Amino acid sequence: MRTFVINLDSSKLRMAEMNQRLTEINLAYERMPAVNGSQLSTEELYSFYKPALNKQLYRRPLSAGEIGCYMSHRNCWVKIQEQQLDLALILEDDAEMSDQLSALLSNIEKIQQPWDIIKLCDPPKKKVVFKSVQLHCDFKLCLYKKVPSRATGYVVSLSGAKKLLQARENFARPVDDDMQFYWEYSGSIFGVEPSPIWNAQSSLQSDIDNSGNRKSGKTFGSLFKGPFLKLKYEFQRLKHNRKRVNLASYRFDNNELVVAEPVSKLKM
Repeated sequence: MRTFVINLDSSKLRMAEMNQRLTEINLAYERMPAVNGSQLSTEELYSFYKPALNKQLYRRPLSAGEIGCYMSHRNCWVKIQEQQLDLALILEDDAEMSDQLSALLSNIEKIQQPWDIIKLCDPPKKKVVFKSVQLHCDFKLCLYKKVPSRATGYVVSLSGAKKLLQARENFARPVDDDMQFYWEYSGSIFGVEPSPIWNAQSSLQSDIDNSGNRKSGKTFGSLFKGPFLKLKYEFQRLKHNRKRVNLASYRFDNNELVVAEPVSKLKM
């Protein structure tokens, strides 16, 4: 499995730390230069990010840093598609990782496709899952009731990269928030418990999406728009959760996760 590490050219110390950590766990990687949003022209900023669409779908305008961050992840998806990689691990440069990450990735390579995304970094909150399946290591593969945010570390398949690129030729939300709307890109998205990747707590946290300021600031309108969009998201999530393949319908067969008998009802 190929590994891509997104890193700004100016963040040399952060890259040095990542290199040391990845070397410790024997994980080869390729550095992907991050897009520095603060250095983009107006035309470049709006080449994929569409303010009109943002007004419809998100509570506030994106900062230049968030636009650059999204474009950085998008460049990884493009590379996966161009090189026809079966799957790849994408890391931001502030990722801390378990010593068992390599063993987990070996397990993920055995999981029968089709699947699109397996998220490896989740916020430190209580996460509710439909079902989990024990992998042949210290981790479980999970299907969440609500897809967690954060894009610090995840595995994406070739089909997932293609779906994201097709559905997100234009984008309007931060990349981590956007992945939660899996029905918009017909994504089959899973997670891993416990999280094998987490955000660094040191002073060397990633500044990929901080280039050009992380937050654009709240407006008066966003105070009302935010709750409305959250309510709309929850309605869509519950609606589309009923259409998802329940992980309870999966079983292991010769070290591969395969579809067994479907489960007719899911408790939301």
